[in-house]
Amino acid sequence: MKKIIIITGANRGLGKALVDIGLKDENALIVSLSRSLHEEHKGISGTQLIFVKTDLSEPFSDSIFGIIDKKITPETNLYFFNNASIILPIDKIGSFNELDIATSINVNIQYPVNLINFLLGEFPKNRSVLVNISSGAGNNPIPYWSLYGAAKAYMKLFFKVLEEEYKENSDLSFYSIDPGVLDTGMQESIRVNAFPKQDYFKSLKDDNKLIPAKDAAQRIFNEINYYI
Repeated sequence: MKKIIIITGANRGLGKALVDIGLKDENALIVSLSRSLHEEHKGISGTQLIFVKTDLSEPFSDSIFGIIDKKITPETNLYFFNNASIILPIDKIGSFNELDIATSINVNIQYPVNLINFLLGEFPKNRSVLVNISSGAGNNPIPYWSLYGAAKAYMKLFFKVLEEEYKENSDLSFYSIDPGVLDTGMQESIRVNAFPKQDYFKSLKDDNKLIPAKDAAQRIFNEINYYI
């Protein structure tokens, strides 16, 4: 297989849109790491899409790669999209329970960091492109978004360090891309949870200022020079 594209949270929103674009490339195999498979992707050939049922809130296990290990050759180009994230709970610091905190950290930080560590350690000679889906919440403090915002800031800095550590390796590329405010299920959650800036996010929907996921996904593929 010439290209293997690994996407977390590929069953909806931006992740689903990334899968849709990847499926247009007949030289690519998509690996979906998600809790479920989108209805539109059911029945797609295993030569195009492999679904690995994965709960990112659980500890990382490299056993998921046993499914695709034999498909990866030294000539395979690897792409990883760190797309999955959770914004809930949206609440004031001091109101969280231990499970809220652990789940947020596991999904938003623990799992992707472990997966990236495994990819770079296991396939050091492959041409690899690692993409972190970032957010403006990682740059600006938004009240009640402490867990989500802190996680986005963590991953953004993590990718900057990766760039420094591997800057002499021309076969590795790292991107942190903020797709903007998307018209996805996450925005629905934001609009129904009370917090100080809730009205602003409601206005984005009312004023048709949310970006379609498919448009954001295409821009990301263009930005990482996928077609070159």
